[in-house]
Formats: sequence, C-alpha cells, structure tokens
Amino acid sequence: MSKLYGVPLSPMVRKVLLALELKQIDHELVPVTPFRKPEGFEKISPLKKIPAWEDDKVTLADSTVICEYLEERYPERVLYPKAPEEKAKARWFEEYADTVMLPVLGTVFFERVAKKLANQPADEVKVQEILQTKLPKTCAYLESQVPETGFLFGVSLQLADIALATHFINLAHAGVNIESAEYPRLAAYIDRLFQHPAVAHRIAEDKKVLGGK
Repeated sequence: MSKLYGVPLSPMVRKVLLALELKQIDHELVPVTPFRKPEGFEKISPLKKIPAWEDDKVTLADSTVICEYLEERYPERVLYPKAPEEKAKARWFEEYADTVMLPVLGTVFFERVAKKLANQPADEVKVQEILQTKLPKTCAYLESQVPETGFLFGVSLQLADIALATHFINLAHAGVNIESAEYPRLAAYIDRLFQHPAVAHRIAEDKKVLGGK
C-alpha cells in the first residue's frame, strides 16, 4: 500500500491528506514528526522534511510535488483547473500558501498549540506581533482574491483551496478566527472551506488529536 509519511496536524501533510481523500486513494499514514525522524528517513525525504510519499513507482518529498504527482497518476478527480492561465494562478496560490502563509499562520499555531502539546510556554509576544502586523497583510491580500461564492476556480474544491484551507485550519486551532466585519469575503470563503465534507472531516480528526479542543 502507498505510504504518506508525516503527522496530520502539519499543514503540508494535511494538504496531501485532503488531496488523497478527494481522489479516494488508499494509503497508510506513517507517523513522522518534524522533530523526530526515524533512522534512514533521508532516503525517503532527502531534506528530512514532511510530508514524504512512497508507492510502487516512486518515492517523493514536498507536498506540492506529491500533489502534482497524484494529479497526474490519478486524474479521475481533478484538483487543478484546465485553462493554462487558471492553472498558473492556482499554482501561485499554492506558492503563496507555502511561502507566505506558512511562516505567518504556522508560527501562531506552533506557539499556541505545538508548544502546548510539548509542555512548553508560548511566546505570546511573538504571536501578538504576528496578529497585529503580519496577519492583516495576508488577510487583506486574500480578501481581494477570493470569490464571493464557491471556491477559487468554481464550485469544486481544488488544490489551491486546500493549500489555503490547511493554514486557516491551524490558525483556528490556535484560537484565531478571521473577522467577517474586517474581511467579509475571506471570512465567508473560509466558512465554505470548513463546511466542505473533506475539510470538516480533517478538522474533526485534528480535534481528536488535540483532545477535542
């Protein structure tokens, strides 16, 4: 059986898990944490990062590479737009999520949730600085980009949506919700993301790990 290495609370692992769920691909999740990798893990993931993927044909690392591979090998449930200009835009949203949202929203999750799980104190000063100076810039940009209805490229949830959703899930786990008064389009879009059955399922699974919090 195909194997996905990582832990579901990782936003990048969750991105792949959602792609696998939407495509209905059987797999085994092999627990590997960001801070404790098994001996020889670099043979699967040369940079020793999660997620990593292994099946009967290939071994891969990096969530974007894995998702693009899954899209081409299992094309029945499409996760990218067909039009070249829309596909390019979808890849941009994924890049934005991975390089801009991860260090901003991910730091809030790390301080408030990951450290708590490790019985370490959060740096709330750092969190407040992000919430007051960096998060508003991210939200303002996405407010100008997301649609009033549906998802980024129509009525179907696609990978670009997943790439954004996974970070907002962790932000919500950290006790931060996007205010509809300030960012009405973005807040409504996030609500639609969270209500999608696949996303709602992943949130429910996360809460089991977090003790229902």
